[in-house]
Amino acid sequence: MPWRSRLSRAQPLQLSVVGLDLSPPACCLVVLSGSHTQAQRVYCEENLRVPAGWVAQGNVLQPEALGEWLGACVKAAGHAATAVYMGLDDACVSTHRITLAAGLSPEDVAFQLHAEMAAMQPQDAEVCIDYCLDAALAPEGEQGYLVQVAPRARVDALQRVAQAAGWRAGSVEPRAEALPRAQLGHVLVNVSPSGVSDTGRCDAALGLALCAWHGHGVNFLPYRDEAQQVLRRACFVRCARFAWGGVMAAACLALTLSWLAQRQTQQLGDMAALTDAAAQAQKEHAHAQAMQQRHAAQTQWLKTRQTVQAQTLQWSDVLSHAAHGVWVAHVTQQGAHWSVQGEALSSAHVQQLVQQLKSLDIWAQAPALPQLQRLPAVSSTGLPVWQFRIDADLTQAP
Repeated sequence: MPWRSRLSRAQPLQLSVVGLDLSPPACCLVVLSGSHTQAQRVYCEENLRVPAGWVAQGNVLQPEALGEWLGACVKAAGHAATAVYMGLDDACVSTHRITLAAGLSPEDVAFQLHAEMAAMQPQDAEVCIDYCLDAALAPEGEQGYLVQVAPRARVDALQRVAQAAGWRAGSVEPRAEALPRAQLGHVLVNVSPSGVSDTGRCDAALGLALCAWHGHGVNFLPYRDEAQQVLRRACFVRCARFAWGGVMAAACLALTLSWLAQRQTQQLGDMAALTDAAAQAQKEHAHAQAMQQRHAAQTQWLKTRQTVQAQTLQWSDVLSHAAHGVWVAHVTQQGAHWSVQGEALSSAHVQQLVQQLKSLDIWAQAPALPQLQRLPAVSSTGLPVWQFRIDADLTQAP
C-alpha cells in the first residue's frame, strides 16, 4: 500500500491519531497530528486496498488480522499513532426520538432508553446506543431525547481492530457525523494547499480524526460507563488517602505520647511544658479521631451506594429482559421505596412480572400489586390493555 507523507516528520508530535473510515465504497485512513488543543498536520491519507475477505460492505469480518495489518502499515510509514477514531456505515445506524418523564437521574435515563431500544429490536438482537437531549419542544413534565442505534457486533469488531493495532479506541460514530466536521479545514495549520485538496478524497476519515479535538458528536463506545468507573476509582483513592492520614495521625500521637512520658520522667519540675505538650497531644488525637470518623462515614456511604446499585441492577435486569408482554412507563425510587407503572397485554403478564420480581432477595417488603385494571381498547384491533402499578420496599443497606 503506497503511503504519501504530507510534511516533514522532523518536529516532535504531542498528539497523533488515526481516522479510519471502513464504510463502502472505499476504505480510507488519515493520520492527523497536532497539539493537545488544535489539529495541525495531515501526515498521510490513503484509500486502503484491504485484502479480500477482511471487510465486506463496511462490516469487518477479520478484525484481528485487519488491526495488525493497519498497525504495521502505519508504523512502517514512520508514524506513532496512539488512538484511532472509526466510522460506521450510515445504513446500519438508525435514529429515534424518545420522550421520558422529566427530572430522571442519568442512570434512570440510560436504563429507560436502553429498555425502549431493546423493545424495538428483534429478539436476541444486541445494539449500542448514544443519545442527547432533543431540542424540539416536549410536553410539560417530559423530556425528549435523540437516540442513535448501531449493531453491537459491528461496534465490537471495530474495537477489536483498534486493540489488535495497538491503538486506543477513541470513538465509533456514524459516517454522516464525521463529514461536516471535515469541513473545518481551517483548523489545520502549516498545511500546503495541495495537501488540503488531496485530503478531500478522504473527508470522512479526516472528520473522524478531527474528533480527537472536536469530539462532541455521537459515540457508540461505552464512554459514560467509563466515566462512572473513573469517578468510583477517584472515590476509592480519596478514602485511601483519608485512611492513610488517620494512620499517620495515630502514629504521630503515639510518638507524642511517648515523648511526653520520657520528658515527664526526665523533667518532673517542668509542669508547664508538660501541660502544653499534653494539650497539643489531645488536639492531635482529636484531629486523628475526626479523620477516622470521616473515613468511616465515607466507607459506609460507599457501601450503601454499592448495595443500592446492586439492587437496581437486579430489578432493572428483570424489567428489561423478563417482562414479556409488559411495557414499563415509569420507574421511581425514593429512598428504599420502589414503584413501577406501566401497561400489559393481560393480567397474567403482570402477575408473571410480579413473581419474577419477588424471586429477587433484595426486598424488605416484597412487590405488591395495588393497582391492576383493564382499560378500554386502545387500537383498531380491539385488544384490551391492562394498567398496573407495582410497589415494593428495598432492603435497607447496612
